[in-house]
Amino acid sequence: MSASIDCVENFKQLVRRSPDLGMGYTERLHFHAREMGFNNYDHFLLTLAKLSDDRIGKINTKLLRLACARMMPKANQDYYEFIANKDRRMRFFSHWIGWDKRGKEVRVPSLINAPYCVPRFRERLDAPVYVIETREQLRAWQHKWHGMAYVNQPLAERELHLAFDREQDVMHDIRSEDIDRDEDYSHNYATWYPSGK
Repeated sequence: MSASIDCVENFKQLVRRSPDLGMGYTERLHFHAREMGFNNYDHFLLTLAKLSDDRIGKINTKLLRLACARMMPKANQDYYEFIANKDRRMRFFSHWIGWDKRGKEVRVPSLINAPYCVPRFRERLDAPVYVIETREQLRAWQHKWHGMAYVNQPLAERELHLAFDREQDVMHDIRSEDIDRDEDYSHNYATWYPSGK
């Protein structure tokens, strides 16, 4: 029973956080249900009542992904931009904090104007641009969906803290002119390999 309740809540979250497309809430319930392959919202609810928790889980995962790919960032929330690759490598929009002992840049994530960036990237890219608000969404994106995501500040700093905790790598007694620059430093993206699973 709780699987279907979670699924309905995630569906409503998708509807609430998606652009309204000039429709009222009830119209949007039916619209999104049809987009998922159901006749309407009532058909979605009737179908859930007949399914096993396993099957509901698959629908729920699809809903979660759709919600993250459609919802807009909250205007009163700060976000970081991360890009997860299938090889576990992650990139993030960043700023420089110093040089490490090998002469490599040390960079940490920078806050970004997600309400401005998300709609523009969604228009221009052929891939989803996710907005991540919960740990469940973060794990699914990081390990299954991959791609570009805007992760809210508290969640990113808590769950991806190793990307932020880089101060110990900075060599404070090195001057910029002493560094043998063998990399291209003309962009604001850093690459990171998270440890663990």
